[in-house]
Amino acid sequence: MEIIQNTIDKVVLQKAFATMATAKSMTEWYEENFKTVSKYVHATSRGHEAIQIATAMQLLPQDYAFPYYRDDSMLLAIGMQPYDLMLQLMAKRDDPFSGGRTYYCHPSLRDADKPKIPHQSSATGMQAIPATGAAMGFWYKESVGLADESVEKPIVVCSLGDASVTEGEIAEAFQMAALKQLPILYLVQDNGWDISANAKETRAQNAFEYAKGFHGIEAISIDGADFTESYLAIQKVIRTMRSERRPFLIHAKVPLLNHHTSGVRMEWYRDDLDEAKSRDPYPVLMQQMSDAGFTSDEITKIEKDALAKV
Repeated sequence: MEIIQNTIDKVVLQKAFATMATAKSMTEWYEENFKTVSKYVHATSRGHEAIQIATAMQLLPQDYAFPYYRDDSMLLAIGMQPYDLMLQLMAKRDDPFSGGRTYYCHPSLRDADKPKIPHQSSATGMQAIPATGAAMGFWYKESVGLADESVEKPIVVCSLGDASVTEGEIAEAFQMAALKQLPILYLVQDNGWDISANAKETRAQNAFEYAKGFHGIEAISIDGADFTESYLAIQKVIRTMRSERRPFLIHAKVPLLNHHTSGVRMEWYRDDLDEAKSRDPYPVLMQQMSDAGFTSDEITKIEKDALAKV
């Protein structure tokens, strides 16, 4: 793959931190209002924010994205507002994704200035086959001369939790992506948990190791809690995909810093909470902001603005 750079522009860091501060404030607000909000099933991206934001910030309107139910930071980073997500959370008719008909963070979107998001269900991993089908659509249009040459070539991002990779749908999708060399990125966010069962109880290998068995899919494993590492890795992969038109898998290791869902609370069954907190992406990005020259007052103002928005 092409080597791009090893630094990130301050404008990118500032936008990423503002988005992460917003996502963190939303999770905290939901917890503070638990008795009301827990009536509506939801999961948040707390701990997963860095990799989600790093990915979403690099998508174009012609791209297709297939998020999963923990990807609220990804939705914020493509330009959705906290109010938009809260409308869906509370099942309101003005919910821009489904008119209040589906769970929190179950988007469908055709905005002209954002990546396109087809509607999908909550079934674990089910988005992999439709996402691969969308990539095959791009492949077909390019192969018969129907692609839009006026814009950069589009890609598909299929976001997955680590436990979903044990599902049969994933094997079907990987086989076709590898066979046809489709422009799709399988983004696997690995927090080591499958609801209340840990990785050792549910799988023989992680997604990076599994993908190695599919000849034609290039797989990499990164620290998904480090925004800079995530952004640069995603940048390299996406630029390669736009030019070389082939599939990738990114295995992003992340901590789960909130409940599996509002109805499956972490304090009921987890004994790794202190270790998970030590890998929180928030202070990592805050330190990267400081290293890039942002003052403590500037960082605090971004946090206050995010809280005020929420």
